[in-house]
Parts: sequence; structure tokens; C-alpha cells
Amino acid sequence: MSWFKVFSAVVVANIVSWIIISIIGWVIFFVVFDSMTDFMGRKMDEQVSQEFPPITVPTPGPSSRDIQSQWEESQKDRERRRAAAQREAERKLAMVQKNRELCEFWQAEYEKDGTEKSKAYRDMACTRYRNNL
Repeated sequence: MSWFKVFSAVVVANIVSWIIISIIGWVIFFVVFDSMTDFMGRKMDEQVSQEFPPITVPTPGPSSRDIQSQWEESQKDRERRRAAAQREAERKLAMVQKNRELCEFWQAEYEKDGTEKSKAYRDMACTRYRNNL
């Protein structure tokens, strides 16, 4: 079979596929559109009943006791956040110190033995220490 016949067969197959897919798409579009039109028509034919919300009497503002308890709660919340921030700062400082110790340790090891393994550990530890600063 020549190249032109194969090319022509592929082109014809693509055109036929495109036509079939277009027909299926149009059928699905009109089925969905028609069902949506029926649904909207039924919704428009229904009677709309409108109910008003009940009238409520406004409640009085917060008392001084409520304001005092809210203030105390906000003070406690502030203290909790401050303590959490302090714990986080201490944890970060400890992590930086530990990473510095590891960097110094592997630096000393590399100076002692000069192996590639010690150099790799030193590079990783010192990089971790620099990134935490």
C-alpha cells in the first residue's frame, strides 16, 4: 500500500470520527437543553409563597460582668499565645545550637580523617546549620 493511500485513509477516518462525535454532541446537548427547559417551565408555573420572618425583640447589650469575663478570657488567650511563642523560640534556639554542634563535630572529624564520607556529613550538617540561622 502506498504512502498516499495510507494518508488518505487516515484523513477520511479522522473526518468520519469528527462527524460522528459532532452528531453525538449535538444530540446530548439538545436532550440536556430540552430537559432543562422543561424543568424551568415547571418551576415558573409553580406558585411562589412568600413568608416573612418572625419579628424578634432585640436583647439588651452585654452586662459589665460579661465584659469582665470576656476581658479575662482575652488576657488568658494572650498569655497562652505568648507562652507558645516563647516555647517555639526556645525550640528553635535549641535546634540551631544542636545543628552548630553537629557542624563543628563533622568539621573536626573531617580534619582528622579527611574521608569523603566525613566531608559529605560535614557539608550536610553545616548547610542545615546555615539554613536555620
